[in-house]
Amino acid sequence: MARWLNGSLVAAAFVTTVVTAQERISPELQALADAERAFAKAATVKGIRDSFLEFFADDSIALRPTAISAKDELRGRQSFPFAVRELTWEPRTGDIAGSGELGWLTGPSTFIDHGTPGSKPGYGNYLSVWRKQADGQWRVYIDVGATTPQPVGFAPGFVRFAIAARYTGKDGKAAATRNLLDADRAVNERLGQGTAGAYADRLAPASRLHRTGFVSMVGVTPIRDWLGANAPAMTALTTTGEAANSGDLGYTYGVYELKGKIPPENGAYVRVWSRDAAGKWWIVADVTQPVR
Repeated sequence: MARWLNGSLVAAAFVTTVVTAQERISPELQALADAERAFAKAATVKGIRDSFLEFFADDSIALRPTAISAKDELRGRQSFPFAVRELTWEPRTGDIAGSGELGWLTGPSTFIDHGTPGSKPGYGNYLSVWRKQADGQWRVYIDVGATTPQPVGFAPGFVRFAIAARYTGKDGKAAATRNLLDADRAVNERLGQGTAGAYADRLAPASRLHRTGFVSMVGVTPIRDWLGANAPAMTALTTTGEAANSGDLGYTYGVYELKGKIPPENGAYVRVWSRDAAGKWWIVADVTQPVR
């Protein structure tokens, strides 16, 4: 998904366990993945813009780099049939809050502009934050993506994001959101001491880093190495975020700037977080979206 909308083609204490996809996927998470697949199928029938309008929440946001109405922006874009602008994607991993109203998904995307002679496929890695609506339907709230130089690799099929010792406390949504925003601000405040170090103790073994123009990084060491080499001087400011009612999953977003580049890069970031049994928040996916 931001796949197209966003200008793209489209821890030692944090223990993981290896289990089968069937064991990991609850009916609620399956329903979320099915909603994503229905969304992708609708794009083949209605085209990109109109399928996005159907599956985006009325209050969904696009980050430019501050938040604006995603649906208002979509309505201002021209609609093309799938045969002209082909966008395909599928969910490959993600998670859902224990309370069942908030979730996220990620996977590979491919865009082909058939209206431009000689156009080659463009590859990407999307990430979407979903909210369950009052009528029980899942709808996209935030959609961000990063172009990649080649197709993005994922494990076969669809699997739940692999973490263990999930939070089961009872501090409530408001307190959990405050705690989550504190964690996000803490990472941003540490960026001045080095980007890799700022992320170091917030990364889980399966954490994902999506950056435009690069193969997606997965895991603590690949992410730290990439940040140290490609984003050593970064500043960021938290805008806001939200924790689920169960306090075990949430998202944050804000603005960032990469210095040392000519010209400097700036834009929006989105982070998805999971919380462990001890109450600590871990970054499970981090995406930046440069201003174009």
